[in-house]
Amino acid sequence: MDEREKQTLLRLALTGAEEVLPRQLALLGELCAQDSGTGLEAGNEAVRQLLRPLLEELGAQIEEVPAPGLGKHLVARVRPEGPVQGRVLLAAHLDTVFGLGAAAEYPFHVEGEWAWGLGAGDCKSGVLISLFGALILQKAGLLPPWELTYLFTCDEETGSQSGRELYRREAEGADCALVFEGGREREGQPCFVTGRRGVILGSIQVEGREAHAGKAYLEGRSAVLELAHQIIRLYGFNDLERGIYFNVAPISGGRPNGVVAGEARGEFCCAGIPENRDFAAIQEKLDAMAGQVTVDGCRVKVEYRTLFPAMEPGEANHRAWTLLEEPCRLLGLTAREISDPSATDGAYLSTFGVPTVDALSALAEDIHTTRERVSIPSIRQRTALCALTLGLLPRQKGALRNPCA
Repeated sequence: MDEREKQTLLRLALTGAEEVLPRQLALLGELCAQDSGTGLEAGNEAVRQLLRPLLEELGAQIEEVPAPGLGKHLVARVRPEGPVQGRVLLAAHLDTVFGLGAAAEYPFHVEGEWAWGLGAGDCKSGVLISLFGALILQKAGLLPPWELTYLFTCDEETGSQSGRELYRREAEGADCALVFEGGREREGQPCFVTGRRGVILGSIQVEGREAHAGKAYLEGRSAVLELAHQIIRLYGFNDLERGIYFNVAPISGGRPNGVVAGEARGEFCCAGIPENRDFAAIQEKLDAMAGQVTVDGCRVKVEYRTLFPAMEPGEANHRAWTLLEEPCRLLGLTAREISDPSATDGAYLSTFGVPTVDALSALAEDIHTTRERVSIPSIRQRTALCALTLGLLPRQKGALRNPCA
């Protein structure tokens, strides 16, 4: 593709993004009107049904993957008519952090250049940007000779315990992954994420012995006191130099204060894990806590799970990031590659060996709060960017090859 053809593609992307914006906002409002918090199956069903006409318009083959107790993941494949020259995964999630009734209490609305709605920025605008970017090309007959595989999961907000298996399945044979989580920007220039830190969630459960806090105090074994020692031990695992942080909340335990507590519990998070090899050392420390009891007679149980692995920056993810350099140049922007301390399920695609770049969606503010909103100009810009990125894929195949392979 020469420069003249690129300029033609640029005009198509910009014009198309402008034309589809009203439709995007209308559909975003419908999506945000659904209570689709993780585990709200009726809301998940409603969101999937709202997306189905758009997927059918793209000519996608639709698969719904059951996730018991959560709803269904949505997989949609847009295949070229001729030979498939490559395969790109386009990932976003359908669930939010908000409970039943929240969407009606905080309805979607537009104020100036901002669209307000629960889940608007995380991650429903990303779903729409990924779809309308392809639709712009499809209307012009310019979809790449690649398979576009859309992965819209329903449990990202709780760590993709079901969705990760879908990612594992779809990672096989994929050339790259574009993840449409919330966008990043520095000094007016777009930043795309090729590194994120991992997270562990867990709980400490302590069993003690109840006793009257006055006449039988010495017969008791305070689970609350033991939990306090365990919490201090946990905070001692902090690695401030490397940015690995433990935090405990909430905590509970005991009955009235006239009774020595017979049980106590605390939940914890370990965030900022920079490399996947760090997980083993952290897990070893957590496993040892049950044997480090300070209050004689108490029993300690520590349970934990990986919420997200680390998305390790490296050559593979950098190659995925280079796919955005030329589209950004055409838009008059300079793409920046960054690492971000927050976690998303894009880390699973990266961990499963797919060159992955994240944060392709619009700019959002106050996600996970009732003030969540997304920038309308950035929806338009990122839709044009998506169309350009997909339109240039046939020219980018070489950029994804491992030079050491």
